Amino acid sequence: MEKIWRRYWPAGLDEAAIRLPTEPLSVFLKRHARRVPGKPALVFYGRELTFAELDEATDRFAGWLHARGLRPGDRVAIYLENCPQFAIAYFGGLKAGAVNVCLNPMHKATELLHELEDSAARVLVTSDQGCAVVEPIRARIPLEAVVVTSYRDFLPGSPTLPVPVSFLEPVRPASDTEEFRRVLESAVPLGTPEARVMSDTALLQYTSGTTGVPKGAELTHGNLVANCELQRLYIDLTEADVPLGVLPWFHITGMECQLNMMAYVGTTLVALGRFELETVLRAIQRYRCTLTTLIATINVAIVNSAKTREYDLSSLRACFSGGAPVPAEVARRWEAVTGYTLIEGYGLSETTAPTHINPPHRPKYGTVGVPLPLTEVKVVSLEDGATELGIGQSGEIVVRGPMVMKGYWRRPEATAEAIRDGWFYTGDIGRADDEGYFTVEERKKDMVKASGYSVFPAEVEAIMYRHPAIAEVGVVGVPDPYRGEDVLAFVVLKPDARGVVTEPQIIDWCRGEMAVYKAPRQVRFVDALPKTASGKILKRALREQARGPQSTPG
Repeated sequence: MEKIWRRYWPAGLDEAAIRLPTEPLSVFLKRHARRVPGKPALVFYGRELTFAELDEATDRFAGWLHARGLRPGDRVAIYLENCPQFAIAYFGGLKAGAVNVCLNPMHKATELLHELEDSAARVLVTSDQGCAVVEPIRARIPLEAVVVTSYRDFLPGSPTLPVPVSFLEPVRPASDTEEFRRVLESAVPLGTPEARVMSDTALLQYTSGTTGVPKGAELTHGNLVANCELQRLYIDLTEADVPLGVLPWFHITGMECQLNMMAYVGTTLVALGRFELETVLRAIQRYRCTLTTLIATINVAIVNSAKTREYDLSSLRACFSGGAPVPAEVARRWEAVTGYTLIEGYGLSETTAPTHINPPHRPKYGTVGVPLPLTEVKVVSLEDGATELGIGQSGEIVVRGPMVMKGYWRRPEATAEAIRDGWFYTGDIGRADDEGYFTVEERKKDMVKASGYSVFPAEVEAIMYRHPAIAEVGVVGVPDPYRGEDVLAFVVLKPDARGVVTEPQIIDWCRGEMAVYKAPRQVRFVDALPKTASGKILKRALREQARGPQSTPG
């Protein structure tokens, strides 16, 4: 497709003049530490961690990893909510040449088991609370060391913002662990980061790809800095900006658009452990945040709250949104409430976050904007996956550019299916209009997007099959005006469970076995699931059934 969208890029953006970085993020972080050592890199509920302090702490963590025998390419897992310890472990791992595996802090033991086994992580960094989740499966995974921290360790004596209650609760970690604070106090710093080339893997980001159970997308050092540079140019981010970092850093959007951009550009990142409406509003007002990236559910919460107008948000010059499509009406309400436009973008774990962003000076609500520089995008036929379609025609969105992953970790077949002739097949159905703005219409496969998180029905089903009363289960997504989609499970009970086990009981059980956003919010008991002649469950039929009235199985 001809790059008709170039005419709508921000003024002065010259694609031919762009030179992508040839050094990894760790080099940029150290450069800022030498240039502006006293500047805060992170502000965590009032606790400031300067670039010099962050650089030294990451050097020490890297030195500890090196002393433990970890070598370039070994995996280090991080199972934390947003906090300075996450940043220290993350950049320390990169300095040591490790491959970071950032785990969802909402995961339960069953979900962690797959990603820790698959990645063969040698070290895990977690909180005292996370340690309690990991302990039951520790004997089944190849971990050699578990480093435990408490969120309280990096909180100030007098927080400037409300701190999540759970961050203050004392939890006693297992005995066979190492204390994060003591690691940083005693380790000999790694003076020179391990040399890495741009094609070396920096991250394993677990995602379903376009189908199946979670797979590790191999993102390189080149992927990370390339997308940082393209975003910096496109949104005109400078070191004078003060971003708000509330999206989770384990997720590619929060990680790349907030944490990595802090290290790349040298901004001060105001970090929050999790989303709480008034804390976000207070943080923007107190620290005069200039921009942030949110997801649709947070946008909805902000525009729906009467409290929003009580805060001074005038410092913000831009708010970006990703993770799930933002309804045009929500975007219009956002502008009416805040006084500035909402800028939606689009990307995946496999593309190191955004491939598309609405032009900040000319956003078009209801679209995900236009492709970034050095990014090729086309829409291809759903029938043959090759025929390029024209303006306004719906097909699969495929992309090619410096942000596209090298492949799936130890999954050559899945890699070959997803990347063909250099083009990454997103699995998303969409179209481009006559100005080159793209609209994402639906997912090609069965993946559900709940509150901005990817939910893989096959994974949910696999966990639900562990319930002793469930004979069969089929999981689909159903539209929800707030969360984007809800998870709905159609369940066939075993004969002896009928009339004994209730739908609310199944829902409660699921919430105890998996992250809350994955757990079905609705369960429907049915006599049988619709299937093909070969026995495959017909998800399309289930989605149609979901739109109809609920019936009680006979």
